[in-house]
Amino acid sequence: MEIKDRYEWKVNTPLRMSNSFGTIRKEDNVEVECILRFRNEDRGSFELYDLKTGGDDWYAEGGLWFKNGRLRDYDGVFSLPSFIEDKLKELGYNTEEEL
Repeated sequence: MEIKDRYEWKVNTPLRMSNSFGTIRKEDNVEVECILRFRNEDRGSFELYDLKTGGDDWYAEGGLWFKNGRLRDYDGVFSLPSFIEDKLKELGYNTEEEL
């Protein structure tokens, strides 16, 4: 599959915000705009925000690093949202952790 520079899609998903004390906020069925960008074969980024408030309630972004088609690292969030990981898999990237 040919990789484009940018992908956009919407999902409805539960979201949770946590810190070292535990969950401080959660909401079910949030409509989220997702954006996945690729700078080159080794670097990309993601962004997501809730559509209801335009990102005032829920917003996240981060970097993605790849090597030979495998996701090697990411930042910006504690764990990569499953819908971002699913899109990467759909595009042919390996997102499994190396042991």
